Amino acid sequence: MMKLPKKPVNAVLFYMGTLGLLTQVLLSFYLLTQGRTMDWHWWFHWMAPTLCLLWGIIPRLQLQKEDQS
Repeated sequence: MMKLPKKPVNAVLFYMGTLGLLTQVLLSFYLLTQGRTMDWHWWFHWMAPTLCLLWGIIPRLQLQKEDQS
């Protein structure tokens, strides 16, 4: 089971990534209901929040090492 990061830098990256992905999902849904899309490199909008989320969760990528116990 995945543990939420406790170190400050990892926690900030995790929550920024989570908030960024949630924002992208809401924005995509809003644009879909308006009949529009994110035309310009849609994958680019998802890259930064996904990287932040991964940096906060995956132990090898974490900037501050979490206790494994």
